[in-house]
Amino acid sequence: MALLLSIGGALAAALIALRKEPPRREVTALPVLVDTEVLHACDVTEQFIGYGTAQPVRRANLAAEVPATVVERVGDIRAGSAVAEGQVLIRLDSREYHIALDGATARVESQEAALAELAVEELNLHAMMKTAEQELRIARDEKARVTGLFEQGVAAKKEYDFASLAYQQARRMLQGYEREVAKMAPRRLNLEATKRSYEADAALTLLNVERCEIRAPWGGQIDQMLVEAGDRVGPGTPVLTLIDSSHIEIPIELPAASYDRVRVGTPCKIVSESAAGSLWTGEVARVAPAADEQTRTFAAYIIVDNTRQSRPLVPGTFARAEVRGLLHLDAIVIPRSACRNGQVFVVEDGVARRRVVTPKRYLEERMIVSGELHDADRLILSHLDRLIDGTLVRLPALTATSSPKPPPGQQDDIPHEKEAYSSSP
Repeated sequence: MALLLSIGGALAAALIALRKEPPRREVTALPVLVDTEVLHACDVTEQFIGYGTAQPVRRANLAAEVPATVVERVGDIRAGSAVAEGQVLIRLDSREYHIALDGATARVESQEAALAELAVEELNLHAMMKTAEQELRIARDEKARVTGLFEQGVAAKKEYDFASLAYQQARRMLQGYEREVAKMAPRRLNLEATKRSYEADAALTLLNVERCEIRAPWGGQIDQMLVEAGDRVGPGTPVLTLIDSSHIEIPIELPAASYDRVRVGTPCKIVSESAAGSLWTGEVARVAPAADEQTRTFAAYIIVDNTRQSRPLVPGTFARAEVRGLLHLDAIVIPRSACRNGQVFVVEDGVARRRVVTPKRYLEERMIVSGELHDADRLILSHLDRLIDGTLVRLPALTATSSPKPPPGQQDDIPHEKEAYSSSP
């Protein structure tokens, strides 16, 4: 058995020794198949995207100011009705206020009559006081004459006493008139104060009468009607909601990094998925003074003038706002995914070559760069993890992708602020 095994082993070794080796072929690595796009230096406008709900700039919740019963909705106004500034919308029962106004007016008139009577009385007092002054002068002269005669022994004591008494009576009468005239001023002040009080009551009552007609503070549309004829309302009871949709405000949140590039007056475009095909224009009306430290965003408020739109922007619409930023001249724009650690690859004679770039601005999925990229360079977009400087690459059989050259600055009727960047390092 051992002999057989030895013979078999020897035969196998002989056969192996007689076998011919197959010819060897050198294996070369295939070039990496990559997607590319041809770069074009162009004018690019920054756009900052924000979302918000359109709301009217002016909105008022009108309420009753006096307790009363609703008499009518003037003109049968309803939700959606257009109203003009100053138009009477709701009329309340004002009868009790008219009665109160009549009473207040009567009290004012009574005080005016009292003041007129006081003026006549004062005039009469002045007339009587002049008469008393004349009588006092006569009495004084008579007393002086009689006193002289009495001292000469010509006049009797009775005549002297009578002249003295007449003089005293004339003087007391003048003093009495003077006291009455002195009382005129405080009496007048008292009557005038009472009159002002009655006038204030009358003015307040008249205001309540006017409040029984609820008017539109400005022109707009009724959003909600909250009362019907016959309803009892009190001060503060809401009766309707009025909106002015001629100007719409859209509050949006924008990245804090763009704060210095979004200014009041910056133009913007607004679109909405709920109104496909519609486009509105507006501008930034105001900007929040500080950014939110939690979300790293800041609020910007866009105003849309509906009177200038082909189709009005309806309040409550959820909209997407594109706020225009700076216009970058001759900018090189690449996909953000094509750049890793500040490096990109381009195709040169079938070989991947590394280029160093510096991001200048981020535009959603793309970015503006400066550095070693130039116009007409073919940028590599795929298989970046397999590439090093000098790696062989090949393009798909179909024509390689080329980024479409956008129109310079996306020219339209909206002005831009300009800032130029060079594509050279």
